[in-house]
Amino acid sequence: MQSVSSGAYLKTSANVGGEVKVKLSRPAILFVQMNKDRQLVKKETSDQGSFFQIHIEHVDANTTLTIVSDLNSTICLQEIEMASHQQTDSTQTYKQQQQQQPLIEFVGHDLTLGLGTSQLLMTSFPWIVSNMLDTERSQIASPKAWLMDHQEFLGMETLYFKGESFYAPPHIITVLLGEYDDHHYPAAGPMYTRRLFMFLSNIRYRFPHAFIIVLSEPLGVLFQESQKAVYLINDADENIAFIDTTGWIRYGPTHYTNPLHLNDKGQELFAHKLAPLLKAKLNGQPFPVQPNPNLPYDWQTTDIGQESTIGLEGSVSFDSAHVFTLWGSGHRGAFRFVYQQLYENGTIETVVESHATFAPCASAGIMLREHLGHTSCHVMLGFSPQHGVFLSRNGQVVRAKKLSPPYRLRLQRQGGAIIASIASYSAKSDTTMWEPFYDLDIEMASLIYLGLIVTSCDPAVVSVAKFSHVKLQGGIGRDGSYHSDDGRLLLQN
Repeated sequence: MQSVSSGAYLKTSANVGGEVKVKLSRPAILFVQMNKDRQLVKKETSDQGSFFQIHIEHVDANTTLTIVSDLNSTICLQEIEMASHQQTDSTQTYKQQQQQQPLIEFVGHDLTLGLGTSQLLMTSFPWIVSNMLDTERSQIASPKAWLMDHQEFLGMETLYFKGESFYAPPHIITVLLGEYDDHHYPAAGPMYTRRLFMFLSNIRYRFPHAFIIVLSEPLGVLFQESQKAVYLINDADENIAFIDTTGWIRYGPTHYTNPLHLNDKGQELFAHKLAPLLKAKLNGQPFPVQPNPNLPYDWQTTDIGQESTIGLEGSVSFDSAHVFTLWGSGHRGAFRFVYQQLYENGTIETVVESHATFAPCASAGIMLREHLGHTSCHVMLGFSPQHGVFLSRNGQVVRAKKLSPPYRLRLQRQGGAIIASIASYSAKSDTTMWEPFYDLDIEMASLIYLGLIVTSCDPAVVSVAKFSHVKLQGGIGRDGSYHSDDGRLLLQN
């Protein structure tokens, strides 16, 4: 048996005490573990075809021996010899183990390999998840892996299909790619969507019964392109889903070593977010419903921004399904967000009744944004002491007018156009005369977020805003005309 990817491993039961010998036909650096709660021990071979010895103490009938290759080694296994001198057919043992537990396959790059963590593969989210769910795992990954072939190097669209599979078909296949394609092809765009579509189609041809999950990059790289590829396949295949991971882990030193690598805590948190989704699909169930933070209908809330920019934690209260009060801190683009999902076309409108501020740049209003990461493209219509009412695109003000709350605001999404409108407000009148404020074109994913925002523009204080007459129309959740419960496209935080 020969491994075909980084982090290959084999498992066997050691039912006798004493010594175990593993015979390889090629030198390798391996890690050995007795049961998943025991410490990993590094072992290194030197002579081709030689034995190296693993001494095991206090062995009982439930002891499981796991042997893992490092990132640069290949396991070329000939046989395993127990102390009882009974030789084990390694391939048969491996297949028996695979049949006992479902297999989850993880396709990806550095994050999938745990680069940047204390024990690399063994502290990567695939290993943590598989231990949590008691499943087998296969990591089809390499450092700086990308999807698309280019002139000098092959991408995963080719490498994934090289070699013969010696393991049982996976129950679930997760794909986490895009970061390094963006490095090699800064304007990948539609080409990445087409190539990812073909890659997923070829995976489906090889494994017709596996559930396929495409994970977004945690910082949102090629988010729109990845989501679109899944959406296109959904027309003919319901057993594939896109998961937005941008709201799982806030960027900062607590969970990241740098923008490309999670640390141990980051991998652990990523695994705990992913595990319930995989568990549901292993059991043939829909994805679990996102916990609702005591808000009406499908409203959710979070702080958007980097760890260093959010400041004080925000909060929200509501008097009804259409009246909210938000408290938000943050600077350099950080804010409190109360949101729902929007599929394709739709509208959000509200009355900003009041806005208590300490800084001229503090703002409150409504927003459309592609994802929940701090890098997301977005459009905001709101108020600030500095600008009055303003419309901004990705943080840049494109129009402002000296007005102040209370005032009505509306953002409409129609195809690739965003239409901003404003209207005066009087509690004594039900008549609304909308005034065009600004139109702009911006390309976003099909499934995005819309909601209410407030920021103090100062991480040491909070700003407070009250919103009333909140109304959503179009492709919204249960409060509108659209509700997706088929699990094909999922934005999860």
